[in-house]
Amino acid sequence: MAALRIPPPLRERPFRARDALSDGLVSRRRLLGPEFQRVLHGVYVVAGTSIDHGVRCQAARLVLPPESVLTGHSAAWWYGVPFARDDAVVMVARPPGTRVDGPRGIKVHRTPVQVEDLAIVDGMRVTSPVRAAWDVSTLAQPAPALAIVDGLLHRGVLTANALDLRLACGAGTWGVTRAREIFNLADGRSESPSETQVRLTMHRGGILPPVLQFEVRVGGKFVARVDFAWPERRVILEYDGAHHAEVLQMGRDRRRLNELVNAGWVVLHATAADLRDPTVLLRSLRSALARPAA
Repeated sequence: MAALRIPPPLRERPFRARDALSDGLVSRRRLLGPEFQRVLHGVYVVAGTSIDHGVRCQAARLVLPPESVLTGHSAAWWYGVPFARDDAVVMVARPPGTRVDGPRGIKVHRTPVQVEDLAIVDGMRVTSPVRAAWDVSTLAQPAPALAIVDGLLHRGVLTANALDLRLACGAGTWGVTRAREIFNLADGRSESPSETQVRLTMHRGGILPPVLQFEVRVGGKFVARVDFAWPERRVILEYDGAHHAEVLQMGRDRRRLNELVNAGWVVLHATAADLRDPTVLLRSLRSALARPAA
């Protein structure tokens, strides 16, 4: 006997089990078999579907009341800042006094959401970029929060002026101290969460703020665009992600390094290991920045 085809409504997006069962699209036995996989309690997708954070957000919408709003890292995902891990909880805002909690995998924050803080993106109810930035800054850990705010600025959906205005409006409210630290550090020139974390590490280590994405030129000729630079000290710091270990990239990096050194720059490198224990990195930076400029 030929295998039964999965009905189109079940192939396109997450679906509620009770809806699929009541509509006769699938039997309970088949639903619990190998053709489907669970995203959240009562919500499934076709087996083999890549369950990223966006899929989890779609699943959450099916089990929460309609006035629920995605916020923080979950709202940022829909603005093109997909920094949330695939297994990260879905961050949701609901009005105070409501009693509905989401299933495991959803974190509900009871907080007022004004009309000006609401938006619809690809059919999803989300907070505005500045409200998403505020919520992630007041509720999440500093490093991932700063990465999200940097990402929103980098995408161009958020401005520094909007952050300043939000801080002014939020003066004296809960979480404003945390938000102020993140907002004041935020920089849309940061191009990855790792670069953001390096910057936060340097800030906490008392390192002089660098210039981000600095273009090095020698005799008017472009040599390189570097992650972090202190031009007056002729010091550069580059973050080496996984792609730098690739053979072709490594060759380009070495040639580029030689050009920078020949031009009189001190070039330091940071890796993921330095983010776990920044002691050596910070010591190296302090030493390099203390040297007289050539």
